[in-house]
Amino acid sequence: MEKEAIARIVILAVTLGVAHWVLVPIALESLFARPKVVGTKALWGIAIVSITCLGSLLYLIAYPDAKDKAEVERECCRDNWWDD
Repeated sequence: MEKEAIARIVILAVTLGVAHWVLVPIALESLFARPKVVGTKALWGIAIVSITCLGSLLYLIAYPDAKDKAEVERECCRDNWWDD
């Protein structure tokens, strides 16, 4: 029984570790691409890297990948050009 419990814990830890290091580059890229965030970028960066999985997930939930206003307007104008 103890070996099974230890194996489950190890599998969970490895899975969380892999998930964390997959999410970290995605969240950091998003963070540095944004012109403004609530708080400082440095604090978000520390949270993303140091808080396993939770920091990355919190950032990605708080700041979902959204197009900036100028990009949306360019797409809208480009689409409307064809309608004229």
